[in-house]
Amino acid sequence: MLLNLTLSTIVIALFLLVNNYGKNKHALCVSLFLCIVSLYGLTHYFVLFGHSAFWLAVFYNHFTPLYLLLGPFLFFYVRGVLFDTECISKKDLLHGIPAVIQFIGIFPYIMTPFATKLDYANLIITDFNNIIFLNLNLFYNADISFLIRVGLFLVYILYSIYLLLRHLPEIKKQGLVTIKQFTLSVRWLWVLVSCSLVITVYFIVMTLLSFVSTPEEAFNNSYWLHLASGIAYFVMTFSLLVLPEILYGMPKPLIVSRDEPEEEMQQIPIASSLPLNTNDPMLALSEKIIDYMENEKPYIDFNFSIASLAFHFKVPQHHISYCINSVLDTSFYKLRGEYRVKYAIQLLKEDTKMSLTMEAIGEKAGFSTRSNFYKTFKEFMGVTPLEYAHSLERQSAEKGNPVKKAVT
Repeated sequence: MLLNLTLSTIVIALFLLVNNYGKNKHALCVSLFLCIVSLYGLTHYFVLFGHSAFWLAVFYNHFTPLYLLLGPFLFFYVRGVLFDTECISKKDLLHGIPAVIQFIGIFPYIMTPFATKLDYANLIITDFNNIIFLNLNLFYNADISFLIRVGLFLVYILYSIYLLLRHLPEIKKQGLVTIKQFTLSVRWLWVLVSCSLVITVYFIVMTLLSFVSTPEEAFNNSYWLHLASGIAYFVMTFSLLVLPEILYGMPKPLIVSRDEPEEEMQQIPIASSLPLNTNDPMLALSEKIIDYMENEKPYIDFNFSIASLAFHFKVPQHHISYCINSVLDTSFYKLRGEYRVKYAIQLLKEDTKMSLTMEAIGEKAGFSTRSNFYKTFKEFMGVTPLEYAHSLERQSAEKGNPVKKAVT
């Protein structure tokens, strides 16, 4: 069970990591947090339940410097969501000092021949109690090393809880985040820190019990603690699958004042097929996105992306994602595809249309390939571009205005 849960978490964490790399920095922090938690879970499994000396030798002790980054990544994530920031400053690098010290401490072990590591692994498999006698760190023994890791993590969890208690009422009072997104984010943050707290308390109690008895006895007498930590681990991981919107955090409008009067802002042309959440504080930015799409036509560039919009408006990418997904109630790919198809239709209707091939029209509308042009066009219009062009020919002929045949 633990192995399957841990492997599932790794898949989810890597998926989040790939999809948020360079886009949403505070979501990137929670992805890295889950990756490290997964490594911790795998090591825990091979130490307690695994019977493979090879895999135990691979995971045991090698990743302990990363475990000391669990607390910092949790803190960076909570801080990023609360204050809607996505930058880690040079000062934040100080949080990595314990990890550096740990790496120095285990460096001789890292350089140890793998055959020796297999011997250590076999000792643990033979008798779990041997783990407290394996002093593989230059600075402290196994028990102290473990207690330092979970103790520091507990400090970061408690500080994150302090930040939530202190700043959430203020954020709610400001009214810069919709009630729905605020409630969703608050619940997720409390789930994250609460589950982390349960898992950390479990490890701390296990360590303290091993001081007064043996590691094996401590493990055998802690069934309910194992169950509670497993449930917490499951809830923390799969909340992201059930409620992906939590990755938007609590985006707050950077453009809080409008240059135009309220009544003029409502006159910005908005695509008729796009519903608009007019009660969202991010409405102003959403309207500016639509205005930019309508008037500047950035979508005709093959490389047009969410990053392009974020660069143009000088806002974080997760602000753009939130505006498109939550305020405009669509996706970036649908939005871009709709505007490209509308522009292609405009080209098809122009008098000079028949001098262009379908491939050329697709390229002018921003499609990188003919197949992508045809596929997207049919998704929105129900027919291919060529079929649409033929329908224009028939309509024109019925009106007595013959045109050239469409070029395929």
